[in-house]
Amino acid sequence: MILEAETPDGEPLISDNPGFTPEDAKEINRTTNSESKIKSTLENLNISADAKSALYAIINTTVRAGRFIVKIGRKILDIVIETLRKFPNASFGLVLGGVMGILVASVPLIGAILAPFITPLAMIYGFVRGIERDLNDKDLEHAVAAANAKFDHLRE
Repeated sequence: MILEAETPDGEPLISDNPGFTPEDAKEINRTTNSESKIKSTLENLNISADAKSALYAIINTTVRAGRFIVKIGRKILDIVIETLRKFPNASFGLVLGGVMGILVASVPLIGAILAPFITPLAMIYGFVRGIERDLNDKDLEHAVAAANAKFDHLRE
């Protein structure tokens, strides 16, 4: 099947993927959360308007597969939202590490020097500690593998 998309610059992307079927398109278009639920979740995030605008741009990203429109952006955000709901410890650890980085950055003089190094390290540390707790039941590993498998047919 011919897959067509457009880059953010407006350039067309065309690929022939004979393994992609109409059933694959229908499966990708099935989501746990409706588009309005995803938009509501994005609207309730405590982030800047620019960041929300970028997320709204992702939700509108589509790929034309033959006579089907595949809502790939909506599927990606649906998977992210479900992963955050299922694995709150990893999500919380990541956010906590980011907050720690912001606090380090606010220290006069040395904060500006240390923040570029401390922030990513604190976020990684928080994420890893949270993921350790979430992995005790192996659900995260299965969820990541299942999410990855949903896009297998788009690969060449």
